[in-house]
Amino acid sequence: MKTLLVTFLILFAAYYGWTHYASNGVSTAELSEAQIQTLAASVKPEEVIMYSTNECSYCAQAKGWLQQYGFAFTECNMSVDQRCEAEFKAYGADGTPFLVIRRGGKEYQMKNGFDSDEFLSALKG
Repeated sequence: MKTLLVTFLILFAAYYGWTHYASNGVSTAELSEAQIQTLAASVKPEEVIMYSTNECSYCAQAKGWLQQYGFAFTECNMSVDQRCEAEFKAYGADGTPFLVIRRGGKEYQMKNGFDSDEFLSALKG
């Protein structure tokens, strides 16, 4: 029984790690790297708000990806600004990074962490 549980945990961890890596990869089927950079150039800082904390390693990864492609965004760090925490709670969010994308008169909330494909789709949306 113990061996079965350990095997399950290993398989789950491997699956989660792979899907998390794959979903955060830059390889979208729809956009080339140049197209991503062109889209990034059209984004204004106030259109993308990232709620983060100092301790959040996924926040650092998301910021790195956004910066790599030149996306402007506004970071609202709950570790240093209580207003950010109040806004985060008002959205009903429960994990970081939490992104709010306001573009073209629409608002999209990324409630399950950062996923590059989801982010690009929301911007194109």
